[in-house]
Amino acid sequence: MRPPEPTAAPPLASDPPAEQARAWIAWLASGAVDAPRMEDFERWLAVPGHRRAFEYERQLWRVLGPPAAEDTHAAARPGRRRARWAMAAAAALALLWVSPEAWLRLRADHRTDTTIATVALPDGSAAVLDADSAIAVDYSDSQRAVRLLRGRVWFKVAPGHPQPFRVLAQGGVVEDISTAFAVTTGAGGVHTEVEQGQVRVAAQTDAGWTYLLAGQRAGFTRGGVVQRQPDLAPDRIAAWREGELLLDATPVAEAVTQIARYRDGATFVQGDLSALPAVNAALRVDQPEQALDALAATAGLQLTRLPLGAVIVRVGTPAEKPAQ
Repeated sequence: MRPPEPTAAPPLASDPPAEQARAWIAWLASGAVDAPRMEDFERWLAVPGHRRAFEYERQLWRVLGPPAAEDTHAAARPGRRRARWAMAAAAALALLWVSPEAWLRLRADHRTDTTIATVALPDGSAAVLDADSAIAVDYSDSQRAVRLLRGRVWFKVAPGHPQPFRVLAQGGVVEDISTAFAVTTGAGGVHTEVEQGQVRVAAQTDAGWTYLLAGQRAGFTRGGVVQRQPDLAPDRIAAWREGELLLDATPVAEAVTQIARYRDGATFVQGDLSALPAVNAALRVDQPEQALDALAATAGLQLTRLPLGAVIVRVGTPAEKPAQ
């Protein structure tokens, strides 16, 4: 049974900015977002000092969830503060259960929907996010870190910085050694492909490193070990940046998932596609409907298109499969 969606009280003007920021975070997490209060929130952010307080508290949520109430003002209004944080904790739990998309928005600094986007990182590095991808950026005096929350990203790392550049995903780390490389996270684990230079990969932060050169690939699952994968020509790595979706011996269900990330409507798979032969294809990500049609013709799928761009994908009957 789903928990009830919490409601969040508006911040009080008499509260310090940090506590107001927590109240706004609880409201954003509650799922009760509406346009008038969003305008109030934007006006609150515009006040000097408020955005900095909000970003600090948001960082705590991203890393820890709702932090414990430990600030020095706790003794002054313990009842209301405890109630506020109890509400925030309930909002966080409900967000994880009811609205993982909203939880992702709260954690992410940059995210994409059905388009590809280039992001300039604070050190001059570039990150190209594929469709349906999200990252959180965590830079400090001692590190340059990017958390890959969803999807896949290609990085071109700016050299000449003393801090290491790391991509964190599913408990593991990919560390740059002057490179251009791509990292993907998903249900099948984390996968790294090196286009230029060298990276090193660890499935756990205290595990040993696996070193990769240009054209080399590796993957790991959460808590597992790094496994080398077949090499790939460097010019085929992250081809989606140029609008190409290259499918090499790809399971049909995975091919559908990859095309779906570029579609505006929902994509539903009906039945089991695992018995179908893997496919090889070169498709255009800027033409996702034609790409899905081409996959259906190749793999013997039936597509049922519905209003609002939704589509149902299933195995076709023998009569519907393409002639061999």
